[in-house]
Amino acid sequence: MKAFSPLSPLILLLALSAAQAQHTEKGPQQKVLDSVRFEQNIGAALPADIVFRDARDKPVELASLAAQRPLILLLAWFDCPHLCPTLLEQLAKATAALPFDAGDYRVALVGIDPRTTPADARVLMKQLCDRHGRMIDNWTLLTGTEENIKKLADRIGFHYRYDAQRRSYAHPAGLVVVAPGGTVSHYLLRIEPEQPHLRLALIDAGRGKLGSAVDRLLLRCYQFDPHSGRYNLAVIRLLQGAGALSVIALAVFLVRLRGREKS
Repeated sequence: MKAFSPLSPLILLLALSAAQAQHTEKGPQQKVLDSVRFEQNIGAALPADIVFRDARDKPVELASLAAQRPLILLLAWFDCPHLCPTLLEQLAKATAALPFDAGDYRVALVGIDPRTTPADARVLMKQLCDRHGRMIDNWTLLTGTEENIKKLADRIGFHYRYDAQRRSYAHPAGLVVVAPGGTVSHYLLRIEPEQPHLRLALIDAGRGKLGSAVDRLLLRCYQFDPHSGRYNLAVIRLLQGAGALSVIALAVFLVRLRGREKS
């Protein structure tokens, strides 16, 4: 009888993963997720001709917010029950930890739902102020038309989609740092208050230095459960490719290790 190879379970697992990936048809939720991504357009200029409305219902040219100082730009769904509230909390904590004055940079939060009104922005702003006080004095919440929202989203590579069946927006979760003058300089797809990424990005932006593309394994604000802090199966499938690569890498390592033992 042929000896049982210790690699057999690993090879079997790899084969099963490949077979599952090959034969599993994408459902509508997965198709929505596949359309959501951040295309990192470093060096792109903010549109100079689009106007939004702030929480006081005053017109604001977005490019003017980055005319003289760096701008942290975040596109989000104001009514989001998923990841957006967590992202805003992380951003507030991260900015609170910055060694800069509030006047050294600006933060602009642009709603992606064209049905959102300045009154909705005021409600969200009050909620943020109640939790963070004057730490968000340099934040501006903006609403706008579908045309202007899409124009901005296309320029910064923010690919989102409205799921009519779920009455929900699927969109990337992350922020863009814009250099003075309105040039996109950095993308931050993870916000960790204890890490220096945001501080370094703002320093680079203030110097007019452009960053480089970061990892593309990003969070997607869709079907995220804020109570458990977990994604459901549709989002977990996004990580299956990365998991399969890890299995392959482990298999190759064990094969090479066994070859060395034989030699």
